[in-house]
Amino acid sequence: MRASHRRVFSSAVTGSCFFVIFALALGAGCKRGKSSAGGGESADPSQVVAKVDDAVITVADVQERINKQSPFVRARYTTPEKKKEFLDSLVRFKVLANEAGRRGYDKDPEVIRVMEQQMISKFLQKDFESKLKVEDVPDADVEKYYKEHPAEFNQKDEVRVSEILVKDQGKANKVMAEIKALPKAAAMGTADKAFRDLVSKYSEDEESKPRGGDLSFFDKDSTKLPKPIVEAAFKLAEVGDATAVKTDKGFAVIRLTQKRPGFSRPLAEVKRQIQQRLFRDLRSKSMDNFVADLKKKSNITINDDNLAKVVIDTGASVPGGAPSPGMSMGAPGSMPGMPPGMGAPGGPMGAPGGPGMMPPAGTPVPRPVPQGKQ
Repeated sequence: MRASHRRVFSSAVTGSCFFVIFALALGAGCKRGKSSAGGGESADPSQVVAKVDDAVITVADVQERINKQSPFVRARYTTPEKKKEFLDSLVRFKVLANEAGRRGYDKDPEVIRVMEQQMISKFLQKDFESKLKVEDVPDADVEKYYKEHPAEFNQKDEVRVSEILVKDQGKANKVMAEIKALPKAAAMGTADKAFRDLVSKYSEDEESKPRGGDLSFFDKDSTKLPKPIVEAAFKLAEVGDATAVKTDKGFAVIRLTQKRPGFSRPLAEVKRQIQQRLFRDLRSKSMDNFVADLKKKSNITINDDNLAKVVIDTGASVPGGAPSPGMSMGAPGSMPGMPPGMGAPGGPMGAPGGPGMMPPAGTPVPRPVPQGKQ
């Protein structure tokens, strides 16, 4: 393709990489259709509505494109005038696509790459994704995960306290008196700051002092803190309550800052959640095996010496805004093994209601993948 053609096309490809793909979809053949969008009489979906050179636009084509929109958008095209308007956008699009093909843009590397991406997307949906289901995760694996991760599904009541550690009881009594003068729940934020000031002023514990005396969350069976502190903490009724307790390091004045109730979730309640979590692993492994088998059937040659000559631009932007050809395995909602950038068409030519260049968006995208634990 001539360099001048590339320059003219580069911005259009960047803004609407689904241009050629959609044009190909228009001429891909007829499907069995439903009644017209306007609720009129049923028609043969193969009947030709318009012809552009050697390509035809059928009842099914128009019907399918309109019916892929949201109910709000579909409601706009119930009248003959609006249907004609929609058809005109399809004709305009096909005319431009044909002209782009005549000028050789169908051989542009970026267009080919995007077409391959869409082709891979449909291939994986129909030949890989459709064969995997969350229910395929064995019950034995679900039960094993549940037993091996008890902390995810069962947790004891926990409390959180802050402390001021002093050596003698007299100083502890003084600290308690100042704490009792702090504002209650209505001004808890002010009380928290005031307590931290007291920590800075009185505490002799160099470990907790930099954290404002915070001892973090713990349950009744915790062994990370002295037993007297644990027992005293669980006797405090409300956030903001304080008490003094003797420990082997002196006297600890502790103040309750948070309470976190425990929970116990039976296997039946979390089975689906675990299945979804394990399904992601199953799906990823299945994709790895699927690709590995395809590689065995392919003639692949790699030249490491030439690979080492690849120069990487570490700048902030990518020329032309082209998506990376890498494989995305972990993006939420993405299909394993799919290159990034497979979302709905964007840019001015892909936006619904554009200037007659492209019909409203509706190109199928990969179905959402069931997610595991959030």
